[in-house]
Amino acid sequence: MSRVTKAPWWFMWWLAGLAAGCGGGDGVLLPASIEKLAERDDQSAPAGGRLSAPLAVEVRASDGTPVARAEVRWTVTAGSGAELSDSVTRSDGAGHAEVVLRLGPLAGTYAVRAALKLNADRAVTFRATATAPPAITAVSPTQFAGGDTVLIQGSAFETGALVDIGGVPARVLSVNPAGSVITAVAPACLVPGTVSVVVRVRTAPSNVVSATYVASGGALRLAVGDYSAIAPAAISGCAVFPAAGMDSVKYLLAPQLVTERTGDTVGYRLRGDSALAATWVPGSRPAALPYAVQFHDWLRHREQEYARLPYRPPALRAPPAAPSPAAVSERRTFRVCNTVRCSGAGDFTEVTADLRYVGRHAAIYQDVTAPTGGLADADFQSLGQLFDNDLYDVDTKAFGAESDVDGNGLVLILFTPVVNKLTPKEQCSQSFVTGFFFSIDIEPAFQNDTRSNQAEVFYAIVPDPQQTLTCRFTVTSVRRFVPVTFIHEFQHMISYYQHRMLRAGSGEVLWLNEAMSHVAEELGGFHFLAQGDSTQFSNFVVGNLFNAFKYLKNPGAQALFAGEGTGTLEERGAGWLFLRWLVDQFGEGLTRRLSETGLTGAANVAAATGEPVASLLPQWFLANYVSDLPGFAAPARLRYRTWSFRKTYADLNRQSPSNFDRPFPLDPAVFLGGTFNVSGTLRAASGDYFLAAQLPGQRSFAIQFTDGTGSAFLPSVPARLNVIRLR
Repeated sequence: MSRVTKAPWWFMWWLAGLAAGCGGGDGVLLPASIEKLAERDDQSAPAGGRLSAPLAVEVRASDGTPVARAEVRWTVTAGSGAELSDSVTRSDGAGHAEVVLRLGPLAGTYAVRAALKLNADRAVTFRATATAPPAITAVSPTQFAGGDTVLIQGSAFETGALVDIGGVPARVLSVNPAGSVITAVAPACLVPGTVSVVVRVRTAPSNVVSATYVASGGALRLAVGDYSAIAPAAISGCAVFPAAGMDSVKYLLAPQLVTERTGDTVGYRLRGDSALAATWVPGSRPAALPYAVQFHDWLRHREQEYARLPYRPPALRAPPAAPSPAAVSERRTFRVCNTVRCSGAGDFTEVTADLRYVGRHAAIYQDVTAPTGGLADADFQSLGQLFDNDLYDVDTKAFGAESDVDGNGLVLILFTPVVNKLTPKEQCSQSFVTGFFFSIDIEPAFQNDTRSNQAEVFYAIVPDPQQTLTCRFTVTSVRRFVPVTFIHEFQHMISYYQHRMLRAGSGEVLWLNEAMSHVAEELGGFHFLAQGDSTQFSNFVVGNLFNAFKYLKNPGAQALFAGEGTGTLEERGAGWLFLRWLVDQFGEGLTRRLSETGLTGAANVAAATGEPVASLLPQWFLANYVSDLPGFAAPARLRYRTWSFRKTYADLNRQSPSNFDRPFPLDPAVFLGGTFNVSGTLRAASGDYFLAAQLPGQRSFAIQFTDGTGSAFLPSVPARLNVIRLR
């Protein structure tokens, strides 16, 4: 948990204006009241666990209007050892501020006070109850092999409890009604020796009990639906698959690199004991990223660089006039990045723009040099209301508040031909920039820099139906592209503020930052679907579905944890899939926990979910294939709950076979028994998929999983062979 120890300069401006009497009837709304969301009070969880829902308050102005960006201070006032996700959070567009509470290790009553930071007398108190935590008293038998049934005796067990043996999830068969016995199946192919046994109930861990894991000495016996993530050191003498019985048998084999570091790669070889000549040629990565993606990635990498600059608020200056949406300039100038690698002052064009719309959260400007035949007054009104009434609330609810460095309470949206000109004409049929956010506009280190607008600005293309600039964009296409780009880029704006400016942390890493923005697009789609607008739903979700389709067609050619200089469409598809699966498993509040923190990357995911990333990755990877596999009941942890991808992609294949060229993208090579001999490269958090089938009565087979040279993996390499029995 971290926060800025000194108020940033723009907050000091606003505070000084408040002391001088600013913020009256025509100023920015000031927080006057704070109320708790009643359904978030009186929650309970086992001691040491996290409450199922964040504590949340609603901040309102004196006229009852919700106040965005109000600072709320959170304090544990009763109960020992409890932890809050942060001590100060800010309200979103609905006036809601929230915090996650993990209860202390002792059963009893806990209390948390939420107060307006600028008026501590306006406060509410939440109460929560810590029940007895899960406790293990015995494990029987104390010595077991993979596939053996294990009884875990103790107290405070519940349906839905998770069991880890040796750090690997075990399959839970049942929890008795008294909550005193869990029946579980020991994971296959652990390294023999002493292993830990832990039970988790609603994220609360039990005590750790030791047991002894022994080599089975026989074949790997998995029931249909059983799965395991096997470390290379345990493959030898373990990964022997038994002979088939009267029915055919099928396994999914999915080698994967479960690293937590971006950019990691390792060669691998997977060989059966009846191997023929090598039959698998892994796909290659694209030689170059799409043009628009290169620009987008460059902006995100600059964010990470800027977030490493010293955080030094400047001396106080006189506050501006009382900020008000009604008082924004009718005409103003902007400095706009005009090249894909803009850096020096000459890489920024000065633009004069007229105000075309102003609302509760957004003000829209248009460059005075925009081509004729563009957006009309009605278009600006329609787009402005879309930003104000729909997109702003979707983003801030999911990710938290944005900054307000200019003190006007607005996000400025600038339509300018400078954005159109970022894309060369020869790229128009392949990839084009439709809009962007650049953190230089809000980063305190650039407050006196002429390249910065010192405002929350989103830049967008203008219609150019006569193609006088570069690409041809009609009014219809701009109205279709820009809202999707806005909700994506607005998440980046929020992320930079929450991580860097509010908590003095690092900028979010590329893969997770992009995954969050692609989930923002998806959430926008679901928002419109709930309103019965299927056209807008399609506009907002089809990009993610296309990227994920491309990833699943050849997952081994791409990483999930994209490194420096990467970020292909396929990798964005992988990131969206992983985060979507995480949200399906851990709830919608996960996105806000990932945003309102100073943590980044895999460490952020582990803290937000309460589980190691190395355990989550194999489950997600298997879910990509088995989630809605016909005739197969996937375990709960191996399911997507929001999407039925086989049905969705089959529909898209019928509608647009040129873009979605098969009914389901993931089509593993099939081998009979141990006849496979495949090799390739495992990229960070990704891998390949294969099917091994046995005919009725077919003999047993064994496998080898080694590095690309046929030698044993180094102990430091986190490679895994994920195995699940499908039939």
